[in-house]
Amino acid sequence: MSQQNGIATLLKAEKEAHEIVSKARKYRQDKLKQAKSDAAQEIETYKTKKDQELKDFESKNVGSTAELEKKADQDVQGELEEIKKISKAKTADVIKLLVSAVTEPIPEMHVNAN
Repeated sequence: MSQQNGIATLLKAEKEAHEIVSKARKYRQDKLKQAKSDAAQEIETYKTKKDQELKDFESKNVGSTAELEKKADQDVQGELEEIKKISKAKTADVIKLLVSAVTEPIPEMHVNAN
């Protein structure tokens, strides 16, 4: 009879151990689900924060980009006007120089003519 009590006790202990292991697995699965949920929530919060920072940065720099383009265009236009003024002022001198070079040749010996 003591052998049957020993076997019954072992079976009861095995059943209790199985229940403890099952509870531990369920607890572990629940904790993993909770951790995944928390991580997803943190990721979403972080993503939202970074998206807002990006939008703020873009809104600050879009205006300055347009202003820089406008200023660059004004600078280019100013330089073009200056070049046009200089070319108008020098046109007569260039024409005189070309006409004199064609009508009054200066005879010179070529370097390889020796």
